[in-house]
Amino acid sequence: MKKRVIAALLIVGLALLTACGSKSAMNVDEVSKRLLNEIAYQDELSSMGLDTASMFLNLSDIEVKNAAIYETSGWTAEEIVVLECASQADADKAKAALEARVAEQKVNYEDYVPEELDKLNDAVIVESGNFAVLSVSNDPDAARKILSEYQ
Repeated sequence: MKKRVIAALLIVGLALLTACGSKSAMNVDEVSKRLLNEIAYQDELSSMGLDTASMFLNLSDIEVKNAAIYETSGWTAEEIVVLECASQADADKAKAALEARVAEQKVNYEDYVPEELDKLNDAVIVESGNFAVLSVSNDPDAARKILSEYQ
């Protein structure tokens, strides 16, 4: 009887330890809202539809199941892009598209608003499972911290 009790306690203890170390499943709406609300931005970010964003993010050959995209008026380079892709291969392509977006923005802002290059140089791009995320802000450490909870 004692062996069964000890075994049951060990199983419960291991289950608790495993649960404490687990990460949350990534969710487009939750992640985008946290990035939007927990980081201070210089400019106001507005939601943008996937069809419109696909044109400048070059997502035409990527199957995106769900997305949240926030852009500014253009005075700053700040933006949030959270993409849930249909497959790991699509997430790989989405990450490459986000990297290309940042590189393009660096060229665009170099002469337009060169102060924005610091944000772009510290852009956070993360791929996790079928998700690809871009965060451009003055607080990349906060973005990394938020995203680390989902990886």
